[in-house]
Amino acid sequence: MTGDKTVSTKDIESLLVCIPGVQKARVVVNDWGAIKEIHILTGLDRSPKQIVRDVESALKAQWDINLDRRVVSVAQIKAKTPLSESRLRFVGFEVKTDTRRGKIEGRVSLEGGCEDHIMAYVGKAEGDIGSRSIMYTLARATCMAVNLAITPMNEFFVDDVTLVQIGQTDAVNVLVGLVGAGINSERLLGAALVRRSIEEACVRATLDAVNRRCEVIMENDSGSR
Repeated sequence: MTGDKTVSTKDIESLLVCIPGVQKARVVVNDWGAIKEIHILTGLDRSPKQIVRDVESALKAQWDINLDRRVVSVAQIKAKTPLSESRLRFVGFEVKTDTRRGKIEGRVSLEGGCEDHIMAYVGKAEGDIGSRSIMYTLARATCMAVNLAITPMNEFFVDDVTLVQIGQTDAVNVLVGLVGAGINSERLLGAALVRRSIEEACVRATLDAVNRRCEVIMENDSGSR
């Protein structure tokens, strides 16, 4: 394409993807090898004009190619945010009542991991029949599920659960404790507005309390392997 050296489209594409913000590049040439089209795929962090200028400058500096900027087209896409590997996500819950024994069983399902490797965690807890007991039992079941995702040397437990009213809206507060090797006992507070049900808000409030601390624990665990 230039001088005494033949430059392939692959050479040009390899250079262009080194430009900051460029994710993919495709070069099309005409029958006699001149650049006919350049298609660039980028994110939203840089403007198309900046990208086009960088394409021109790169080709000029590398191979002394004078490029007509009109042959360059830039498509911008919003980058897909990857799922956090450490943050646990709410899947669902279930409450079973055993009137003969006067007991309830709470079951909470969570998931974690990245898109290619989703892990499921199910926690169970038992309590007495009663509205406050259901809240406490679901919070405990949530902690049980979370504890399955972290090393056995660390453990979350429920200290207290309260239903409060803020303005005209009900909300659930959950106080969670954390004990573990090398960790002084910590208290973590989570909250969630009651939207669909008090029970679901209990689970979400517990996750709100533990998730940020849980991410640190899980990332430290993976880094030490």
